[in-house]
Amino acid sequence: MTSTTLAPATDASSRTLFRAARKLADAAVPRLADATSVDVVDLLLQGGAPPPGPVDATTALRRAAFLSRRGPDVRGAYAVGEVSPAPPATPYHHALSDLRPRLIRDLNHDAGWLARDPRRARRMRAVGAHSVLVLPLMAGGVVLGLFVLYRRSGSSPFDETDLQEAARLADDAARCLETVRRRICRVRRVRGVGGVRRIEEDALVRHLRRSMPDEFPAVSALEAAHGRLPAGAADGQWYDVLPLAGARVALVVGTADGDGAHAAVAMNRLRAAVTTLAALDLPPDELLAHLDDVVTRLSGPRSGASCLYVIYDPATQRCVSARAGGPTLLVAHPDGGVSVPGLAAHPPLGAEPSEPEPMEPGDPSGTGELGELGEPGEMGEPYENTEFSAPAGSLLILRCGDRRTLLLARTRALPADDVATLTLPPDPAAVSDARAWAAGRLAAWALDDLVDSTTLVVSELVTNALRYSTGPIGLRLVRDARTLICEVSDSSGSGPHRRRPQATDEGGRGLSIVTRLTQHQGTRYTSSGKIVWTEQSLPT
Repeated sequence: MTSTTLAPATDASSRTLFRAARKLADAAVPRLADATSVDVVDLLLQGGAPPPGPVDATTALRRAAFLSRRGPDVRGAYAVGEVSPAPPATPYHHALSDLRPRLIRDLNHDAGWLARDPRRARRMRAVGAHSVLVLPLMAGGVVLGLFVLYRRSGSSPFDETDLQEAARLADDAARCLETVRRRICRVRRVRGVGGVRRIEEDALVRHLRRSMPDEFPAVSALEAAHGRLPAGAADGQWYDVLPLAGARVALVVGTADGDGAHAAVAMNRLRAAVTTLAALDLPPDELLAHLDDVVTRLSGPRSGASCLYVIYDPATQRCVSARAGGPTLLVAHPDGGVSVPGLAAHPPLGAEPSEPEPMEPGDPSGTGELGELGEPGEMGEPYENTEFSAPAGSLLILRCGDRRTLLLARTRALPADDVATLTLPPDPAAVSDARAWAAGRLAAWALDDLVDSTTLVVSELVTNALRYSTGPIGLRLVRDARTLICEVSDSSGSGPHRRRPQATDEGGRGLSIVTRLTQHQGTRYTSSGKIVWTEQSLPT
């Protein structure tokens, strides 16, 4: 045993450890107990820990927290910071030896084991403790400390329900203590090799990584979850889920070149650039071409950054994607099969094109373990789109080159009744037909409140398409979970431009009216022309 002198209180890491212990005490008193103590293994203060499994009597425990419902003036048998013994043949030692909690429903103050710790025994008699819970604090099979709860006279004895609740608190606290211990270990290691500058850089990396989303926007097209991003080698790895027009969603993962703060800064630049380019509603190949230019300007022609960009359309249940560098994409189908879309392999972003090397094509019908699937595709011209089917219920798995899963997405489909399409001839009389058709569809959807605004929007957009394009015009209405989407497609490659009409002008106000009636508007270009779209919020 080490001496019973107080631990230094000046170490910031030790104070963090003690604060974590105090949070556990706050959670237990007075809700579950009249008083509680939290002891931690002394090695934790140096960032260490005993080996997995039970600990013996030579393992020192140090008091990290004590709390009584009678107020802060009430002290425990051992002061915070002092070594707290767990003598053999006591419930404290037994809990650390067999890693099982102890429920002492009715405490006998004449029990022989109390004589082995007379200081604690005197204190329990003085305060009238009559029921005790003793639980080991463990994480990953490693003992981190001891959690003890007391009830005094006037309170009912502990029972099995109380023990279960205390075990839940102990588990949560142990995970927190383990996180703090790892942080202490990392800080001390960094101090040894890099000093204050490395610590500051490490803090900057953590700050930049906090910009990564823990939760994604609620969209009807899919449900997404991200993988765990460890520090160190993964400082430059990132992911995002970006809602697009027409109820579509973009999934994106990537890596930034370098490590540490350099990679974290580059990662945030890449994410910002992709978010900006996605707002332009570009197809994946064009988006990556623009992103390549951005990376070249920012990092030079020898960057090793990578990116995989996938757009999923719930109306068609199809995806279109492109990649640069090493990220891979797997599709786990609802029937249990796994396929690998034949994405063309391309150099990293900003890299100078190289001659293609022969590659074995991937097996698109693989049914083995996901980790055994290779990287399909052959070197092609930069940024070639790949389309593939992803029926509702498919799981899209986006990975980095090291096979670490960064993003998972379970696809959904728009119900057929929520999508309505109409093809109009290039005839001015089609405008009234479009209005009548839209009004009928909204009535069928019980969206009477949107009939007036939507028919006016349809009239303006169809009229604009007739004026500046030739050939048939497409009209589509989509009822999403929260929005009504209106799309008008034509064969013209030139987008509409809103202008400011003069007071004496008879026309030129169509797009201004559309902007006032809808929450969002935009244009996306296709191989056959363009689609002008609007979004209106559904009535609550």
